[in-house]
Amino acid sequence: MCGIAVTTGNVLPPPNRRRALERLRHRGPDACGDWQDGAAPVWLGHCRLAIVDLSAKGNQPLANEDGGIQVVCNGEIYNYANLRSRLEGLGHTFASDSDSEILVHAYEAWGDDCVDQLEGMFAFALWDARKQRLLAARDRVGMKPLYYHVSPQGQLALASEAGSLAALLPAWPSPDPEALAYVMTLGYVPSPWSIWQGCRKLEPGHLLTWQAGDTVRLRRYWAPPTEVVPETNAAYDEQEEWEQLLSQVMREHLLADVPIGLFLSGGIDSTTVAVAMREFGYPTTALTVTFPSQPDRCEGDVARQVAGHLGLEHICIPLEITDVHSLLDSSMHQCDEPAGYSAWLSMYLLCQVASRHFKVIMAGDGGDEVFAGYRWYHDLSPERIGFHRWARRAIRSAGGAATSISAGRIASSLFRRSGLLHGHASRVYPRFLPEEAEAILRPMGVSFGDEQMLLPLQRHFVPSLPTRRALQRIDLMTFCSDAVLPKVDRLSMAFSMEVRTPLLDRRIVEWGLTRPMLREGAFQGKDLLRRYLQPRVPRAVLEHRKQGFSLPILNQLDWSEALEEIEASPWVQEGYWSPRWRRCVRPGVRYREARIWNLLSLAKWGEHWLRGKASVNHRTMP
Repeated sequence: MCGIAVTTGNVLPPPNRRRALERLRHRGPDACGDWQDGAAPVWLGHCRLAIVDLSAKGNQPLANEDGGIQVVCNGEIYNYANLRSRLEGLGHTFASDSDSEILVHAYEAWGDDCVDQLEGMFAFALWDARKQRLLAARDRVGMKPLYYHVSPQGQLALASEAGSLAALLPAWPSPDPEALAYVMTLGYVPSPWSIWQGCRKLEPGHLLTWQAGDTVRLRRYWAPPTEVVPETNAAYDEQEEWEQLLSQVMREHLLADVPIGLFLSGGIDSTTVAVAMREFGYPTTALTVTFPSQPDRCEGDVARQVAGHLGLEHICIPLEITDVHSLLDSSMHQCDEPAGYSAWLSMYLLCQVASRHFKVIMAGDGGDEVFAGYRWYHDLSPERIGFHRWARRAIRSAGGAATSISAGRIASSLFRRSGLLHGHASRVYPRFLPEEAEAILRPMGVSFGDEQMLLPLQRHFVPSLPTRRALQRIDLMTFCSDAVLPKVDRLSMAFSMEVRTPLLDRRIVEWGLTRPMLREGAFQGKDLLRRYLQPRVPRAVLEHRKQGFSLPILNQLDWSEALEEIEASPWVQEGYWSPRWRRCVRPGVRYREARIWNLLSLAKWGEHWLRGKASVNHRTMP
């Protein structure tokens, strides 16, 4: 795992390049290198975390045989062994055993279509000197990030994190009000938006190309399935097919030249990964978070049973939080974009401890999206949408949510019942209504209605799919890609550690989302995984109630102190927010504590990124 920084169309002074790479050193502390084209204004920079081929031969940028193609990559190409064999058969010669070197030879063989051959998590930039052309790509579900900026003169800058990208720009950009509205209403900044004006995120499953004198061009090369395979009466062993697929994917994900650990929660997803690793005979160590002060939230006992049953070494990591504000401050310093989920704090502490033992960790993220594990997939009963849409428009035109607590509650209820996507957004992240975000951000000139708030979901909505599958598809490309995976990436990389998520492998995603739907009334969630685990793990795992990964900390917060911190934040003091933010968190308002937490997270983020900007310390501890 690594960090990349790239400029085309202009050559920045060495101090700018150094700053951009310095802001990525936490992603790649093992080596740092760069390359500049002698005949064109193109620069590629790279910070390396050595996982495959630990020798200096694996340092990047990497080149083809004649040096005409250069690449920098952040990620892992899991099927590199198979691809290397095919490419050597075509006459290509490799100078290293790095999985990233596959990219230059695959591009020579297949051009831009080389991405279709890759199985892995990646964001890369490749320069073709002969064509004077840059190709950049991001993996299919967005496991690895890639930000970019195009100047009015057509110059391009790319980087793995927004803070690094800012170092490549002439001036520090201003925060994007629309992105802030998304954080308040959805809990994250959806792709292709970014927190900084003029900067964008390359969307998952997309290519970007650049040539001098031409515009930047974007192309989608992959999208989640839009159909479900029909049920068949023919003899078909779905369970056998699943086990063969999981075995193939896990075999590739276990390729590394360093030991691999495991995040084991005791839930269905991480236990599935644990069982698959054990069946390969991989001698891993499982790490589990426990909450000693909240035994009803603690999964240590179940995880301990799984580890004992499988013969895995087991390390429990007790999380006792004594200073929530300091922990929030530290975790937000590691995040190049703000987020409203307290699970960031849990992940921060877990990665801090895990990095003392491993450079690579397996995790079960993605199982909820691919195998319908979230609770909100259970109750999908239709509402009387027409009436609620009409009533919502009426109350909003009267200024509803901002006038009184009772009007706000009515507006919230009407929003939830105004449509399928309205209801889904309310279930996933019930916080601020769009008109409330708009009112708070009025000094920034934002216009933010229902349609704009739901646009990221609408872009991935396929009405012809069964409702549950349609929502899984949306969650995969929004909540998972833009909230779950950035949390995993930023907080693991803050401690120079790579996390692999085999349940989000392209082959598993496509297979899982196309399975025939269960009949109504039979739905439990993750039925296939449960059948896989039933003969392999203790019964307690299958009966264990699903737990979230958020810290049980809200009862430890001094809400008056939190409001004072929000008041003192640059958002308020420098006039980004209207004083009306106070009305949205006054006593009696629905979801008041969750709203305060959202604004407090933004305040902590803003304290660093608006006031501190360049002084990023990726080793700050709580």
